[in-house]
Amino acid sequence: MTGRLVGGHFRLPPHTPALDSAEPLHVLMTADVVGGVWDFSHVLASELVRAGHRVTLLVFGVPRAEHERQAAEAGATLLHAPLKLEWMADSAADLRAAQELLRRLVDELRPHVVHVSQYATAREKLGVPVVLTAHSDLLSWRAWTLDGSKRPASTEVWESYAGLVQAGISGADQTVAVSRFLADELRARYPIQRDVSVIHNGWPTRDAEPTPVGERARLTVVAGRAWDAAKNVDLAAAAAQGWEPGRVVLAGDLRHPETGRPRELGPEIERLGRLSRAELDHVLGQARVYLAPARYEPFGLLPVQAALAGCSLLLADLPSFRELWSGAALFFRSGDATDLRQQWTRIVGDDVLGAELARAARERARTRYGSTRMAAEYAALYARLVQARAAAVRPTGPGLSIEVSA
Repeated sequence: MTGRLVGGHFRLPPHTPALDSAEPLHVLMTADVVGGVWDFSHVLASELVRAGHRVTLLVFGVPRAEHERQAAEAGATLLHAPLKLEWMADSAADLRAAQELLRRLVDELRPHVVHVSQYATAREKLGVPVVLTAHSDLLSWRAWTLDGSKRPASTEVWESYAGLVQAGISGADQTVAVSRFLADELRARYPIQRDVSVIHNGWPTRDAEPTPVGERARLTVVAGRAWDAAKNVDLAAAAAQGWEPGRVVLAGDLRHPETGRPRELGPEIERLGRLSRAELDHVLGQARVYLAPARYEPFGLLPVQAALAGCSLLLADLPSFRELWSGAALFFRSGDATDLRQQWTRIVGDDVLGAELARAARERARTRYGSTRMAAEYAALYARLVQARAAAVRPTGPGLSIEVSA
């Protein structure tokens, strides 16, 4: 089922599930369609539905036909509203509208749990447990991507954003970071007193054996939002100069979602544009190497997808990538085109090394970063929060109860 905001109201059939943690849960989950949050959300929704739960996806932005198809395949109800995200310019009014919309949907749909992926939507109590998944944050993005410093300049804009993040983490019943790296960044950059747990992202695993690296063409894939400076696509173009790396392709959006300006790249990289999931899987299934030249990446679902497709991984030496892929990838000094070229030459020229890395990466992805494991961890968290809220309600008489605050 798909719904949209019409005249200030969502048109949906009423449904009020019983608040019983022993029964399947109804999760109201927010998402957006700009980056990896959508991939995380629809994959998690699919696994939760497969496990017997019910999911309503609320998307901020305008979903494309592919998003609608993926939500339908997941078995989730898809709602959407054309609202800006918290990192976008002049978003304050849209953030207030998003909060009001979320409150109204909780009243109408009566979910057991609200699971948000935006700090702004976790700021207020909604009467049900709220789980906040932190995928990234602007202060750590700015420090690792633009400054290289650990303390970004203090301006009114950044202070306002920091207050929003702090309020979201304080308002959520539980905040979950996608990596230990990001959890540490949040604790270091914001004056938060709440616990931040870690649940690594996941992706559907596959049983079929991929084509061995040695039988693949000399093809390297770079993927992601080329307009995002954190992806550092220019480094790949610079490192590809002066030798023959083979075919190097970039899969992902080139245009910034706000300005519409395209990312200019040199001739070293072939632009494939935005690919569907099936198209990307096909390209990854042909590639020897997946290259991530990022300056900042709190998790990164694309390396997981590449590993499952049988690619060897060539990754910037970032704390998050070390956390996730140490012993299963070849690393190069972040931001160093010369070292990238040297390691790139090794991995495309040595079939034995490439095969060892591809096997290790695939095994790591299958055992640690599967979507079934991710969903089970979130479902267990939802159940704990529902049970804790039920335990905080004490009966005062027939048909009456009060909620006892800690």
